[in-house]
Amino acid sequence: MDTIITDLEILPFVGSKYLEPFTMSFKQNGKRRTWDCVKVFNCVSIFMYHKQKDAFLFVKQFRPAVWYSQKKSGFFSDEPGYTYELCAGILDKNLSDEQTALEEVIEETGYKLPNLERISRNYGSLGFGGNTQTMFYGEIDESMKVSEGGGIDDESIELVFIKQKDMQNFIYDESKVKGFGLMFAYLWWREFKGAK
Repeated sequence: MDTIITDLEILPFVGSKYLEPFTMSFKQNGKRRTWDCVKVFNCVSIFMYHKQKDAFLFVKQFRPAVWYSQKKSGFFSDEPGYTYELCAGILDKNLSDEQTALEEVIEETGYKLPNLERISRNYGSLGFGGNTQTMFYGEIDESMKVSEGGGIDDESIELVFIKQKDMQNFIYDESKVKGFGLMFAYLWWREFKGAK
């Protein structure tokens, strides 16, 4: 997939349906403090293993905040702004965590899973957000493929398979931007699902 990013601008924040910044004032040990926070949706993520390919399925997409962070820090990866992630989605449709996860898998990857295994619920963005992410695991094969995936609306998601034998190198390859959730999911898989 050749995605070309052009005409990128940094604009002032004017409000969003996805996040709401606010400042909290409180006393801690008798001393008045303030803390800047962001209200964001809770979310789900899904770690997927393709049995026939002996590979893990991730989504690759352009993340403007990562591009901006790389620009400000001067550290660019091989693909500025692009990230390798677990399939994921926010809880904004009044569905259960599992229903949301199953829907996201179809939208982003094109696979229809019969069920998921819950891994864990954790908190993210601890310094300013505090939202939760519930992580699931699912095994896929080609009989479950129902569409091309790639996301909905204007999402531009690329599917990336990483062979099990290459995962250790992938995890530590700093030229491929990924979050801690992906790394944790792989360690969980090795502990509970991998060959003993």
